[in-house]
Amino acid sequence: MIRLLPVWLLVALAFHSVPARADDNRPLSVAIVQEGEQSFRATWKIPANVDARHLPQLSSGACKPQGQPRHWSDPLGSWREEAWQCPQGLVGKEIAIAYPLANPGLATIVRFHPLDEAEPQTLLLQPQESLFTLAAPGTERGSFVDFLVLGVEHIWIGIDHLLFVAGLIFIAGTARRILTTITGFTLAHSVTLALSALDILRLPIMAIEAVIALSIVFLAVEIVKGPRDTLTWRRPIVVASAFGLLHGFGFAAVLREIGLPEEGFVTALLAFNLGIEIGQVVFAMLVMGALWLIARADRWSEKLPASRLAGYAVGCLASYWMLERITGA
Repeated sequence: MIRLLPVWLLVALAFHSVPARADDNRPLSVAIVQEGEQSFRATWKIPANVDARHLPQLSSGACKPQGQPRHWSDPLGSWREEAWQCPQGLVGKEIAIAYPLANPGLATIVRFHPLDEAEPQTLLLQPQESLFTLAAPGTERGSFVDFLVLGVEHIWIGIDHLLFVAGLIFIAGTARRILTTITGFTLAHSVTLALSALDILRLPIMAIEAVIALSIVFLAVEIVKGPRDTLTWRRPIVVASAFGLLHGFGFAAVLREIGLPEEGFVTALLAFNLGIEIGQVVFAMLVMGALWLIARADRWSEKLPASRLAGYAVGCLASYWMLERITGA
């Protein structure tokens, strides 16, 4: 009765993710532009789903702020801009990120535009990193590992993607069907991730994120109604591939936020996608391992309406996300 057992994991994921805003895990974005030998302009933003009170302060002991800083908010988030005077330059000097409360789990994307350098540098920081140093041209951190880690982090923070994968595993049921279903989902979102990152095809991100939430609602309805003669239960790979195309646009949104480097573009794109796949495979293995353990206590699945409980919990949460994204709340 393995089909009736994954539901507890779905319930746990759903209730664990209530405080989160699903896939809205955009990073703290920092742009530092060198305007002269000693003058720099720093602009940074936290995403719109994070309270403006969390906007951090950036500072360096090598620089002094000039004039009055600018603050503003727009649909993209909350912003701050400062002009810095750095007599000894800024390359090689530490820059601190100080959150007024605590870091709300945001990674940091730094784009440094050196004077007379056509190609900006990209620096990726994990949430626990509060200090960074701008490297001299040609000596910046390797982007492959950075984008690989970012991909793993993105899938693990993206609770909506994980819920969708967990729902697919529940419906697929057997190991062989799970493998083919997850493979279809992987191939589909890899295609649209690449197309979107290459700017060949682009769709409005708010609409995409709403449809991603709708995809979870769709699976939740199927789980509540139970196994029956429908395409979803007969051929879950078809549903996984169709919705996977849309999830790929969601994955690409964070790359557009960062901006892939022109040099090593393909490497960075492949690293990010590989990171997503690694995180997804690890999650799927954990889910399947948990199901095997739960299956040892099969008698509990006969006593509780677990499948409907999980379906309603996940469906209600995903419906909330969908309405929230449609209204832009």
